[in-house]
Amino acid sequence: MRKVSTFIFGILLFSTLISVGRAYGAEDEILAKVGNEAITRLDFETRLKSFPPAAQAGLNDFEKRKQLLDSMIKSRLLFVEGNDKGLTEKADIKAKLRMMRDDSITQEYVRAYIESKVQVSEEEAEKYYNTNPEIRDREYLKVSQIVLGSEEEAKRILERLKKGENFKKLAREHSMDPASKHMGGELEWLEKGKREKEIEETLAKLEKGGVSDIVKANGKYYILKLDERNTVPKPPYLKMKDDIVRRLRYEKIADLAEKEVEALKKRITVEVFYDKLKPEAK
Repeated sequence: MRKVSTFIFGILLFSTLISVGRAYGAEDEILAKVGNEAITRLDFETRLKSFPPAAQAGLNDFEKRKQLLDSMIKSRLLFVEGNDKGLTEKADIKAKLRMMRDDSITQEYVRAYIESKVQVSEEEAEKYYNTNPEIRDREYLKVSQIVLGSEEEAKRILERLKKGENFKKLAREHSMDPASKHMGGELEWLEKGKREKEIEETLAKLEKGGVSDIVKANGKYYILKLDERNTVPKPPYLKMKDDIVRRLRYEKIADLAEKEVEALKKRITVEVFYDKLKPEAK
């Protein structure tokens, strides 16, 4: 129990600063008083909602809620003392408070005035599913390789392979690739299209079990063996629909927010002094 309480207290230490200058309404039920500072039910519920859903679920019983309130009291005590010592007047603290204020109001503005305007239709989600190049069948290859430092050595090894010597044995003895050498040249499953162009073009021509000629890539010489191909179909639309809708909503919200900012720039004067960001201007 003490570990949970210590954890909660630790994450509240800085966040208490956002209460500076707050005026409490008569409708706020007071749960605790720390000097002249009140901790209200609204404070408590707001803090509770700031935790991830899983953590909120762990704070549902009475004892855990008491721990949370105790942690808020501890944090408020340190805040009151820090405030009395003038810490809230420090320039860096004021800057952090402005940053927190800006972030909070920005998020609330987007939620209240922009998100409500955004809708994603079934047609839009289906179109995204059918046209987005990232949503596709994917082909995976199981490949083994022998990597050599010179063309002459590669030719000697290829000749031995053609005479029937074992690929894995030669890979263990001669390959300079440490990641696959001890596995007889065998690599993990790899999605098609992820390797160098020269290697991809060679693999595309190989049948299962086939061994390539020498391929030069990145200054090294490769002999490749295609062990297996496997195609994974793209997930069905209904399985991806919720993720697609979330992505499209995010994109629309971001686009509307940018348009809102551009419109605000025409009404609110903005002065920017980029030159002061230069190192010599410090």
